[in-house]
Amino acid sequence: MKKFFKTFFLLLLTVVIAFTTIFHKRILLGYRIVDKYILSKESVLTSQEFNPSIALSSMNYKDVIYKNTNKVPLSLDIYGPTRQVYKTSPVLLYVHGGSFAYGDKNIPDALSPLLDTFRDQGYTIVSTSYELMKNKEKFNKQISDVKDTIRWLYKNSSDYNIDTNEIGVIGISSGAYLSLMASYSKEDEFVDDSELSKYPSRIKYLIDFAGPTDLSLLDTKNLNYDLLKIFKSIKNKDDLSKKYNPIDYVTASIPNTLIIHSNSDAMVPYESSKELYDKSNQVHAKAKLITLNSSAHDLSTISNEDITSITKGLATFVILNSPL
Repeated sequence: MKKFFKTFFLLLLTVVIAFTTIFHKRILLGYRIVDKYILSKESVLTSQEFNPSIALSSMNYKDVIYKNTNKVPLSLDIYGPTRQVYKTSPVLLYVHGGSFAYGDKNIPDALSPLLDTFRDQGYTIVSTSYELMKNKEKFNKQISDVKDTIRWLYKNSSDYNIDTNEIGVIGISSGAYLSLMASYSKEDEFVDDSELSKYPSRIKYLIDFAGPTDLSLLDTKNLNYDLLKIFKSIKNKDDLSKKYNPIDYVTASIPNTLIIHSNSDAMVPYESSKELYDKSNQVHAKAKLITLNSSAHDLSTISNEDITSITKGLATFVILNSPL
């Protein structure tokens, strides 16, 4: 995981450069800056300039409880904009990964430069938690947790001055899976908190980093011990796949989706993302696929070419979905 975030830091640093210039409608100049930055690096993975201690600047609200079901209080953190650009702030919701069983809502240092750039452009960043799987499968609960986070944003939009018409979600790996399920499913699906169920869960766009879209395609040989034990305990895996596969929830009304995945991923097959992209096109939903050609699931073998693809694709996608 540390190797993943080291690589992710370098990747997102280039996104920050591109993102800032694109926000000022200088797309071509931004791309030139990104290219110049990448070319200046002899090796992305061996650079001695990596500094993981860049922290996200002060948060506004920490450990805000958004619901308490199953006697497990779940909370989120809110990082407000550092500069007022909009009357009400667009939102970017971060959903962490961790093989469904690990991780937390703390923003990794590797993500800080990108998210602080968003905040400087008037965005509110929200990072949420969800109930982790411990010894048994909890897909329904985890999906409803992410969905209830979005519902909570609608319920409390006036208190935190956020624009619910401008909610984007970024999920990584298992966090991407939960984001896909939460945003692709219908309003009356995956309900946990009765009070929050009164509010919408609609988002504008979604950024999916290597999220599984078909659980039956997961390579169990590469799963960690805890998750493998959970999968082995499931009696009817066919029913599980039918109910909890994002690919089966694709309709023309799903939010705009950016899919980023490597065709060298040994844990989450690239084919699952390709199927998601193809099916989205079939139903005339808006989706874009960025294919990486050399990276492992943790981005440990990512090339400069792949970094360029992600940088330009991500920056352009966010701008096209921004309220500008």
